[in-house]
Parts: sequence; C-alpha cells; structure tokens
Amino acid sequence: MKSMENIEDAENFEDMRNMENTRDKQQMKHMENLANDIYPERWVTSEGTIDEKQVTARQILYKGMNGRHVERFTVQSGQTYIFKPLTNPAQHGRERWMYEHVMAQLPPVYPQLIAASDQAAAPSQSWMIYEDMGQLEHHLCESTILNVAAHMAAWHGLPVATWQELPRVGHKPPIRDMLHELLQYPSATDKLLRELHLTLSAADWDRLTMLILTAGDQLPQVLCHGDLHPGNVAEVEGRLVILDWEHAHLNTPLWDVYHLLDLSHPLFPRPMTPGLRARVMKVYLDKLESLGVQVERGSFAKWYDAYGMVFSLWMLRLIDGDLRNPDCVWPQEQLRNQWHETATALEQCMEHLNGIKD
Repeated sequence: MKSMENIEDAENFEDMRNMENTRDKQQMKHMENLANDIYPERWVTSEGTIDEKQVTARQILYKGMNGRHVERFTVQSGQTYIFKPLTNPAQHGRERWMYEHVMAQLPPVYPQLIAASDQAAAPSQSWMIYEDMGQLEHHLCESTILNVAAHMAAWHGLPVATWQELPRVGHKPPIRDMLHELLQYPSATDKLLRELHLTLSAADWDRLTMLILTAGDQLPQVLCHGDLHPGNVAEVEGRLVILDWEHAHLNTPLWDVYHLLDLSHPLFPRPMTPGLRARVMKVYLDKLESLGVQVERGSFAKWYDAYGMVFSLWMLRLIDGDLRNPDCVWPQEQLRNQWHETATALEQCMEHLNGIKD
C-alpha cells in the first residue's frame, strides 16, 4: 500500500456534497433543540457530575472501567442528551481532541458533541455531552459491516501529517508485542494450540514473524478508530453510527480491520465466515483504490491472516485469564462464547494463510 492521500475527483464530488448537506441539516437540528437549552454547561456541577437540580430524569446506560456512568438525561425543555464522563483515565482528552481536529472531515456517522468540560479540568471532573440519537441497535448484519468497511477506508485515506500528536498505540499492546509475548511463553502458547487441535511449526512461526514485521514496515500509519468492535457500531432508524472515538490513534490499517472483522466482545457476538470476511475485505480495498490508494491485495491478504492469527491467539490467552478470574465482570457463559468466536477467527485465518503461497 502506498501513501494514504485522500484524492478528490469528480466521481466523489456528489457524495461529498451529500455528506455536507446531511451535516448541515444535523447542525440546524441541534441548534433548534438547543434554542431553549441555553448554556448546557449548567447541567453539570463543578465536580463533573450531572446537576440534579437541572434535570428531570436520568437513565444509566453503562459503567466505564473507572466506575463512572454514561447516562441519558432529560432537561427542563424535555430534550434528552447523553452525558459521558471520562470512563478511562488513560484516554483523557483524546475524544475531545478528535472532535476538535478530525470529526468534521468525516461523514456524519458520529453523534454530535453538544458541550464539554474545560480543557484544564482534572480527569475526575472531565465530561462531554452528546446528542441523544435514540435507541441504538448493535446487531451487525452484513450490509452494516460492509458499510462500516467503506467508511473505514475513507478515514484511513485521510492525510495524518497534522495529527502527529496522536499516540501510536491503542488500548491493547502493539501487534509486535503480542507476537513477542506468544513467543516468550512457548509452553502456554503450545498448550493453547493443542486445546484447539492446531499446531504451528518453527517454520510457521518464522513465517508469521516475517509477515508481521513486513506489514509493519510497509504499511503506512493511518488514523484508526482504535476500538471498532460491534458495541461501538450501531444503527438508528437506518442510519449508521460509529461511537466512542477515545481510543483513536495512528497505526497500520490492520488494527481497525481486525477489530471490525474478528475482534470478539462478550456482550456483542459477531459470527464471521470466510466468505463474509472476503466480501468485507473487497469492499474495503475497493474503496481505498477509489480514493487513489494503491494496494497489493495478495500481500495485504497474507499480512491480515498473520495479524489475525497473532491477535486472536493473544486474545484467547486474555480470555483464558478472565475465565479463571472469579472477580471478572463478564459472565462465564459470555466469556466462553467469546473464546469460541475468537478460536474460530484464528482457525479461519490460519486455514486461509495456509492456502496462500509466498
């Protein structure tokens, strides 16, 4: 894959105008909604919590890693909004930075930001208020996954020269570190493979290592969403919504591709098949090429298979640890389902790679 420059051409001009019109309509809608809701900052206390005196109803949506709750709340006018405090201290300021520097360059597939805490606020007092998009459906059908793949290619095609302050790692270790960990503990890795009735010879590991290192050297650093699992992709009234950009960073495109195709989640199962994986990959690569990004598809396929194998093996070890942890927040049944989904991804990537000659 060569440089990821977003090349505008006549073919894409109408699509861009449609995106701009949609974004303008959304902005007008939010201005109307806010007409009677002046100064949304007053809905939040100086401690960074919802002010009970300013709202008429609250609904907890989920609890973050630090115990703080993301909530839907209703104000005096009857309008509802989403309150999102900082739920992961390691990502302090990242999502706000994305909205200030990046989101306007994307199609309107994200919730609009209504207000945010002062940039100087401490992490414990940091918050953001978003539009309430209504009931989100996280059941990813094929058409939704294909749609996400096309949008993903578009943000991977954006120039990143002015975004160098973004980190180069996500919320999980870099793929080279995952590979190193698997090789560093061969007994545990071999035990896991035996449970799956799979084997990797020394030559197989050499090939995986070569492919992982080559992909890292030859693929460009692109803007990655960072956490593109099914829980962060939804539809509302037929509209695609991509949530939670606080893990955005610069990485090779394989990070996002794996998260979309094969990263499992205990709450949001997403069965994947070799046929669907191939169709999604084709839509993604076709979109890149339509943006002027040249991709050597044979190499990309091998790189992805190796990436998927290493990431899936690492995830299986992580899930094994959660299954043994009596204090894990995820129910055992959901973790076992996640384990089997990840094992299937590993097996499919291995089978596909074994069918490709170097």
